[in-house]
Amino acid sequence: MKKFFLLLSVFMCLTCMAQKAFKPVTTALKAKNYKEALQQIGMLRKDSLYRENTKLCVYAIEAQRGLNDAENMKLYLKQNYDTLSFFSTTYEIVREAIRLDSIEKKMFEERQQKPKHTKFIIDQLHRYYPNLQAAVRFFYKKNNAGETTKYARAYLDIPSTQIGKSAALSPQNIESNAAIYLVSSFEKKDYAEVHRYESEARKSQPFHFKVIDDLAYTAQEENDTATYVNLLTEGWNAYPDSRTFFLRLADFYNQQGKFEKVIQLAEKQITYDSTDITAYFAKCMAHYNMKDYKACIQSAENMLSVDSVNADAHYYIGASLMAEIDAMPIPNKASSSVYRKFLSEQQSLYKKAEVQLEIYRSLAPQAKQQWAPLLYKVYLALNRGKKFAEIEQIMEQ
Repeated sequence: MKKFFLLLSVFMCLTCMAQKAFKPVTTALKAKNYKEALQQIGMLRKDSLYRENTKLCVYAIEAQRGLNDAENMKLYLKQNYDTLSFFSTTYEIVREAIRLDSIEKKMFEERQQKPKHTKFIIDQLHRYYPNLQAAVRFFYKKNNAGETTKYARAYLDIPSTQIGKSAALSPQNIESNAAIYLVSSFEKKDYAEVHRYESEARKSQPFHFKVIDDLAYTAQEENDTATYVNLLTEGWNAYPDSRTFFLRLADFYNQQGKFEKVIQLAEKQITYDSTDITAYFAKCMAHYNMKDYKACIQSAENMLSVDSVNADAHYYIGASLMAEIDAMPIPNKASSSVYRKFLSEQQSLYKKAEVQLEIYRSLAPQAKQQWAPLLYKVYLALNRGKKFAEIEQIMEQ
């Protein structure tokens, strides 16, 4: 009996202390000074004695609801409306409800103390949880990746929790919200989080292109070459008209020195679109790197048939002609007819290269490092006095 009265006395003492400690909070709530109430709650939670007190959760919800209702009223009265405050208080109400549920479950596990606020918690979730999705869309449109992922994760995770199931929360547009989370995580360069809802995000048709694109870049950042190539291939097959995935695939194989593969990809792309300048460009680059200069010139001419003022096409024709000159075998006898024929062919190729490289220079004057060395050789070989002097001066700058 003494033990019982001792425990009762301790309980009453703690209750009295709590009431006294909570007085500033309840006073602020009665005065509708909700920000002051939240400040007082924050201070109390620094004390381990009150940190997991359920009343503080209820008070916090009341304060956040007061602030949230104030913004709703402004909207109703068509006054200036603080969207950020509205969504922030919505989030905090949901967070406090989850926190309250967690504390009560812990109390039940440790002390068999039956939860008292389950209905209250469920009511808050029913009312405020749906607004989290609106917040996701709002912050996504504002390009605020940090806030977007915060709200999206809450919206996607809460329904699968025990209290979320008890409340029978039914999230809408799961695939799109998952995609938004993925895209926003990528924007934050939080590559581990990109994969959190990947399977659901992939199902979102409106975001499908962006999801595959960001997953491919993520794989590249993670040095996962096999996944990177698979994703680019998947994207290319799904969106051949965009050229994005084709170009990155072609660039990948070009860097790997797999030029035959680049040509195969380019030819396949041309079957999708015979006017795709990027496919002809990829073939040009691959043929040039393979030292198949005649094929490179042919691809460049195909480029010009699609785009008559394409600078790169003129460059590759000129550079290929110069490479052909360098590859020409020099006859042994300088006086022979064979040697004279060699010189004639060489001069002819130089003149053809001159035309192409001068066009390239006029179309891409900023690409001095590409055209200047080649034109220097051309003008020297063709004895173009004034032009050679000019290009020599340019080379010395």
